[in-house]
Amino acid sequence: MDNNSTSNILDLRDISFRYPGQEQPVFAGIDFQLKHEKVALLGDNGSGKTTLLQIMVGLLKPEKGGVYFNGRLMEEERDFFVLRQQVGMLFQHADDQLFCPSVLEDVAFGPLNLGRS
Repeated sequence: MDNNSTSNILDLRDISFRYPGQEQPVFAGIDFQLKHEKVALLGDNGSGKTTLLQIMVGLLKPEKGGVYFNGRLMEEERDFFVLRQQVGMLFQHADDQLFCPSVLEDVAFGPLNLGRS
């Protein structure tokens, strides 16, 4: 896809999410489109920013709706591998890193997970 393209690289359609055991959804009916650009997602504590980002990169599965990358519906874990090569997220606090106890191990995790050394 051309970086000057006006089409969406990431498209969230009618996304709803509820954590197990919660009666109220975190959010419902979210539509979001991302072109080839950098954006910031702002909101109050507990408003669902991190949850939405985790849905975007496939770490959480929405209760309803779909995540599309370059027009293709991401349904399975393996579908998100290509997306994760181009779309990423940073945590606000270093203690919230996903896997590794050090920055070096965290930085190396991505390429190693893709089979690169």
